Amino acid sequence: MLKAGETRFFGILALVFLGSLSACDNKDACKTVPECQHQGKCTVDQSGACKVGSDQDCRATEPCKLHGKCTLKDGACTGQFDDDCKSSEDCQKLSACNVYNGACIDLTKAFHAECAKTCATEGKCVMKAGQCVALSRQHCAGTSEEKAEAESVCKKQGFCAADNGRCVATSNEDCAKSVACKEQSLCAAKDGLCVATDEDCKKGNSCTSDGKCGVKDGKCAAISATDCKQSSRCKLDGTCTLKDGACIAASDGDCHSSNVCAKAKRCIAKGGVCVGATKSGGGGQAGPSGPAPDAVVKKPAAPGSFF
Repeated sequence: MLKAGETRFFGILALVFLGSLSACDNKDACKTVPECQHQGKCTVDQSGACKVGSDQDCRATEPCKLHGKCTLKDGACTGQFDDDCKSSEDCQKLSACNVYNGACIDLTKAFHAECAKTCATEGKCVMKAGQCVALSRQHCAGTSEEKAEAESVCKKQGFCAADNGRCVATSNEDCAKSVACKEQSLCAAKDGLCVATDEDCKKGNSCTSDGKCGVKDGKCAAISATDCKQSSRCKLDGTCTLKDGACIAASDGDCHSSNVCAKAKRCIAKGGVCVGATKSGGGGQAGPSGPAPDAVVKKPAAPGSFF
């Protein structure tokens, strides 16, 4: 027969044993609750509550299968890797195959605040691998509509297609619609850029106004002395001589036949343009035989006069 003290001792042992059995029996208790399937709360914590205990808990959930939220972070299942997104249904159905801030999204349609500056100037609108990049025509054109936004690189430069993280020109049609084509005759796509052709330069404004009727390094340039002399700038500003791909005022003779000489007295060639004579001499400096034409010659003072 057990004594009172022995009875108490064996009673405590029994409670400990039963408690351990209960713990063993309950370690999988959370796996049967709805929160396990929907939120990944499949692990019993010390207090007996259900929690997300590992990535494995997340991978067995519907959010992982549907939305790529397969990784444990801060006690919840979130999207942390592109591979998780790529294996999700959202990737297959919605093209949401890249992770951003814990969720799977379609980067080609996204615009990230941290890329606002490069988005406006270069079409690089989304963050990927630590840098801002362009991934779609929508980024380059600033819209999903056919007509590009006025301030986009597509409209301004004809760079309407995304390639290797940047906007480039891939079609003559995109270049032809650009401001660069209208203003600089850069109307043909070549090697990712919009470049000029002889035909575009000859029919462009820069040919008639500046004598830039040929092509040099993909841009319209003056390549003929005749083009310079026939340009409107020759008559207006005296830029009638060909030099280094541009028409310039190379001599006073160029300036003398121009409107700026007749109307504004800018008849002296200096630095490639026509300028006027200055008080310090300018183009009216004294020659070898006498003073400058605009110099003031003082008369000798009369006897007895202070002046």
